[in-house]
Amino acid sequence: MFLIRETTTWEIADHCILRRRFIFNMAVAFEALKVCETLEGILKGTFGPNGLDVLLNSSSGDILITNSGALILRSLNLENRIGQTIVDKVASFCGITGDGSTSFILLLTALLREVINHTRIKANINGVEISSSQGQSLFALSRAFFKLETTLLEVVIPVLNNIAITTPVGVENLSLIKHKINRLITTTLNEKFPINIVTLFTQLLCDLVTKTWNSSAISLKESVLLMVDEFSQICIEVPGIPISSSQIKPGILIPRQFATDLEEISSTPLNFKFVVINCSVDFSGPQTSSSIQIKDQISLDTSLQWKRNQVQKVITMFQQHNIRLILASENVSDLVLHFCRQYDIAVVSMIPQECTEYICKCTGVLPIDNLDSENLSELFKGTGISCGIQRVGQRKAVCLQVDPSNVKFIPHYLLLCSPVQGLCKQYCIALHNALKCVKMSFNADGRNLLFLPGGGAAEFAVSFSLKAFAQTVSDSNLSLAFKILSNALQTIPRTLHQNSFSLSHEKGSFVHCLTEVERSLKNNSVLLGIDYKTGKPMDPAKLEIYEPLSGKYVLLQSLLQCLSQLLRTEKFIGVKTVI
Repeated sequence: MFLIRETTTWEIADHCILRRRFIFNMAVAFEALKVCETLEGILKGTFGPNGLDVLLNSSSGDILITNSGALILRSLNLENRIGQTIVDKVASFCGITGDGSTSFILLLTALLREVINHTRIKANINGVEISSSQGQSLFALSRAFFKLETTLLEVVIPVLNNIAITTPVGVENLSLIKHKINRLITTTLNEKFPINIVTLFTQLLCDLVTKTWNSSAISLKESVLLMVDEFSQICIEVPGIPISSSQIKPGILIPRQFATDLEEISSTPLNFKFVVINCSVDFSGPQTSSSIQIKDQISLDTSLQWKRNQVQKVITMFQQHNIRLILASENVSDLVLHFCRQYDIAVVSMIPQECTEYICKCTGVLPIDNLDSENLSELFKGTGISCGIQRVGQRKAVCLQVDPSNVKFIPHYLLLCSPVQGLCKQYCIALHNALKCVKMSFNADGRNLLFLPGGGAAEFAVSFSLKAFAQTVSDSNLSLAFKILSNALQTIPRTLHQNSFSLSHEKGSFVHCLTEVERSLKNNSVLLGIDYKTGKPMDPAKLEIYEPLSGKYVLLQSLLQCLSQLLRTEKFIGVKTVI
């Protein structure tokens, strides 16, 4: 009898703990929905090519007008911990794909709303109260979403591959590739800037991608990946100049002037050698913490003569190896410049460390970290075609062009102009994100570009497939998760319909569009999307509205990861960091 009573007591205790956990769990999910609905209210009107702008006014008085979802979310400075978690998830996702922040919020809001409605739980004056069965239903559903995320690859990828527009990557398809990338970038930038700016930026970015790839020995995918990683070196912001002055130029732009004047280096018909130095040229020898106390004039003269001989020795070595240009990350003294002028060696000094690293990465040249050795290996010597002064706005810089026969990657840089610095920064971020979208268009081996039809067509296709797939799943909770995701995906085309120019947004109009899309897919095997102008179904393939395939898959994956994490989170606890 005692054993039975003890077991019963523990069962009651377990039930109370389990119920408390579900209450906390539901409270987090309910709070997450409230946060998402607030963010949805801010971002929903900005979605699509017809999206309206939001005016951001910072505490410092700076004003920015934009409809970039990522920029708006970064500017909110949410104090709510759940809101911070959601924004961090969006930022992490956009850091990879370059686009889709507003889509992420719209879909996450729709998913949470479906989950809350399904569990039929409401908040009252005393907080969130749920029954044990409702809590168990929620817990089971959170596990089902986690399982759905792990099976997403085998369920969604076949659907996306079936509707994908494939373009083989090869030099023979250069014009077609450029055209497809042009359309992808146009779709990406179309909702952010006026059409004339979109046209200019699209042309610039296409030229940057194709010219860099066409003049390099590496694949298109490798070129794009390198450009994404080194965009801060490739894109040079030039405020105070009209946007139309923006242009693409070959070479590496070094943000420093010549320290010595040598006109012959840019006019000689022969290639020249250069080195990259990450150490001081004034002293060659082991550096120690000790110092020599010079007590008389003779000791001073001896010390200066020794230093002079050491510097001359180094510069003479460079001259013997036909070095015509020194690129130094540190300052160069007048003594070094004196000998460089004698031996006709040009010097560019005080180059930022990230710039010297980029030069070495592009040219394959190893930087010189010390000058103890008298022998200069070929690994430390680069070959240049020309090097001269490049005027960038009111500043001067050095433009170095390298020999394409000796390197795998031929760099180009983008002069990005605008009337003011703030616009320059905004344009730079948008172009960098558009370049990430190009990156997300490659398949795994980089041999094909995979584009999806835009205008919500991809969401329609996945939604219909998940709805049908849910009927074949024996697990009732997993089947329900598929149905919830299927319904939530229709939020994207529905929002495009609502934000269109059409005045007929009365109740049921989107249902009519949905019926027409399903009929077209079933009878004619033609996948339709929503026209952002009329709000009616249209064929995005004919209008060449493209989105990157990998970007769409990563969106769904990140979305389900965030949702399952929110649903299984019991509570948020603030912890102070102790240093």
